[in-house]
Amino acid sequence: MSPAAANPAGARLVGGPRHALDEVASTQDELARLAAAGAPEGTVVTALHQTGGRGRRGRAWLDAPGDNLLFSILLRPALPAAGSAALSLVAAVAVSEAVAAAAGVAAGIRWPNDLLFGDRKLCGILAEAAVDGAGRVESVRLGIGLNVNQAEFPPSIRALATSLRLVTGRAQDRERLLGEVLAALDRRYGEFLAVGFAPARAEWRRRSVTLGRWVRVGGVRDPVLVEDVDEVGALLARDGAGRAVRLTSGEPVDAAPPARAGEGLSAPVATGPDAPHAGRAPGR
Repeated sequence: MSPAAANPAGARLVGGPRHALDEVASTQDELARLAAAGAPEGTVVTALHQTGGRGRRGRAWLDAPGDNLLFSILLRPALPAAGSAALSLVAAVAVSEAVAAAAGVAAGIRWPNDLLFGDRKLCGILAEAAVDGAGRVESVRLGIGLNVNQAEFPPSIRALATSLRLVTGRAQDRERLLGEVLAALDRRYGEFLAVGFAPARAEWRRRSVTLGRWVRVGGVRDPVLVEDVDEVGALLARDGAGRAVRLTSGEPVDAAPPARAGEGLSAPVATGPDAPHAGRAPGR
């Protein structure tokens, strides 16, 4: 089934209605309130500034008021909870495509969904799902923080973060970027509902800066060699003894291969943009 067949009327799944706010504690929290009140799929909350923005793993998200894109999108996929896990990777592909189209910047994707330029973070994506008692998804809130025109970052993250303005040397049109991101998300989300994760998974691989790297992830003590992502977006890797490892959470950090890695563990070179740095995990 094609995306068009899944949405025969051609109506947008992502992009409206839009709630544009000047300042808010968190667009994710605001969208959660709207979702609980019955807001339709595709609802978008944008803000010029967040006072309590957060990234993955509970980190604070720091932004310069009015410089960046800070927004959350409500999705209501009719899926079991496990089936929605790949949505954050689908979103990363869509945002990277939009950034390339609007700003000419080839951003790499660090598993699962951070966008990097070189080894500096350009965009973070936070997916939060609400699940009913039967284990079905009620809603997914995709929170996206894209550094657009910010020219200075706090000392704590200055070496870890960048923006489209710093990368390109020119100010970017935030509204145009938002339009490109929403359009790309609409296409990729419709495709995901129609045919599953496979097309976005192939594009994720092409843009990945994690595949083919020795990394440490989360609470896993030993480094692993990243080989792939599976059909729900989990990281597939092997340890130094060649044992298969499957990881569903955490952030990859570059690591030296073990001194006695098993034979046959030489992975293909990663092919993502500005490859191949998994990079240090930014504190945002």
